[in-house]
Amino acid sequence: MPRTPRPRSYSDVQREIGNRIRWARELVIPNRAEFARLEEIDPSTIAKIESGTRPPSVFNVIGFARRLRVSADYILFGSMRGVDSELAALLALHHPELVRKTDTRPGHTGHTDPEDGRRQPPTRLAR
Repeated sequence: MPRTPRPRSYSDVQREIGNRIRWARELVIPNRAEFARLEEIDPSTIAKIESGTRPPSVFNVIGFARRLRVSADYILFGSMRGVDSELAALLALHHPELVRKTDTRPGHTGHTDPEDGRRQPPTRLAR
């Protein structure tokens, strides 16, 4: 039975996750081989994850988040919550697409779409 290809949107999300991992890794541990050694993962696997050609496992996400001082929410959704404050400032400086306009109403956790001002779910990825 032939395998059904994944929707293109999955590939886009996988690439965005890889970018966020690479951005944090370049600031915390610039040498990919060193990062791979610390995580006990083959360097080619790290390269594939960062390029978006391979999705990270849930165990990779947990390990990367701890090692890079970011949250799993940062890796998966681009949320700056839970990211080390100094690292968050550097990430925002180098990658302004990570910074989103948020609604400041008490208890509001969603984000506001800057184009039409409508509330969006908290997991929406910045483009």
